[in-house]
Amino acid sequence: MKLNLYSISDKYIEYLRKFDDKIYDNKEEIRTHERKYLGVVLTVNGFNYYILMSSPKKSDYIDNDKKIIRKDTKTIIRMHDKGYLYGTLRISNMIPVPITELEPYLISNETDIKYKEVILGELRYINNNSSKIIKYAKMVYEQKVKNMDIGYIKNTVNFKLLEEKLKEWNQND
Repeated sequence: MKLNLYSISDKYIEYLRKFDDKIYDNKEEIRTHERKYLGVVLTVNGFNYYILMSSPKKSDYIDNDKKIIRKDTKTIIRMHDKGYLYGTLRISNMIPVPITELEPYLISNETDIKYKEVILGELRYINNNSSKIIKYAKMVYEQKVKNMDIGYIKNTVNFKLLEEKLKEWNQND
């Protein structure tokens, strides 16, 4: 299954952050690029869910000096190729989103060549591993909804609450 990249509106992120502090800030004030959040959208439980892409962090490496990349977890998928870590997909922070608050990300419009190469690498990884991404997203969703006593589930956004807030958004918008 081919997954595409999207950015999401600041307004919608601000709205959801009122209800769940585990939702990543859109960082309007300190953006390096014009983009907002950038991520992929897939369907979970009949809702469009947006999985945020994040830049690599020191914690993504077993050995930061030698650039040895950690293995994926159910909630963090590390997008890499030949030892180069492009970024991560944060499944624990995925959010239900209305299509109206998504904007397709057009790589052809990217003027920063180095950044464009990173995005192309991420997109290549995403499309080569889409079944794994979908599997993990559905698994984490089910574990959270069933309130399973697993460490990483405690740090996952409240999917059911956010689905209700999405419905309210749609009614008020």
